Amino acid sequence: MIDPATNRAYIVKLGVLALALAAYFYLPGIQEFITSGLSYLRLRNFEGLRQFILSYGVWAPMTSILLMAVQSMVPLVPGIAITITNAWIFGWELGALYSWIGALLGATLDFAIARWYGRPVVERFISGEMLDKTDGFFKRNGVLAVFITRLTPIVPFKVVSYGAGLTKMSPLRFIIATGIGQTPAIVLYSFLGQNLTRSLRATIAVTSLLMALGFTAYYFRDTLEKYFFSTPDKEP
Repeated sequence: MIDPATNRAYIVKLGVLALALAAYFYLPGIQEFITSGLSYLRLRNFEGLRQFILSYGVWAPMTSILLMAVQSMVPLVPGIAITITNAWIFGWELGALYSWIGALLGATLDFAIARWYGRPVVERFISGEMLDKTDGFFKRNGVLAVFITRLTPIVPFKVVSYGAGLTKMSPLRFIIATGIGQTPAIVLYSFLGQNLTRSLRATIAVTSLLMALGFTAYYFRDTLEKYFFSTPDKEP
């Protein structure tokens, strides 16, 4: 016999999924917003993306934040394109802020999807082999793994977020580690955003610096764990 609490949880999960699908197919503008925005991102069409965001007028900042959140759930869609475009539109300070909020919101959504719906659903977004490697890294390093991987542009954000959601890591600790870890990359890419599309050397320099930060954090992981993440999450 199914426990009543478990049965209610299933109903809530199915209800949330049904509402999301209904919004996508029936609310005016939602489907067009998602398909058009993701199309510009896949094509790395910075000018098209810029015009798309600006077309929403006073809602442009919210548009940028929501688009950043949506792209986090879709494989092979680069969020860095939004970060660079935000710097062009709003200036690097506000652009970095909007990108930071959108990235954190998207990561939290990915984490929640994995936590709520489990591995079978996550494997529709991320390959099982990649998830296995992510699981091993989380088991070795706990919440610090989130912080380290957010520093570097090598590991896709969505892989980390989905992987963390499948562990026993608390949502609050995930959000804190993500918020802190993603800050250097977003600030640097925003500050140099206008040059990144024109200068290969600038791109290499920023990426190399972020990788160095990631490796440094990994080297001093025991010290970081002691002072900032002193109660490691227990993995299943």
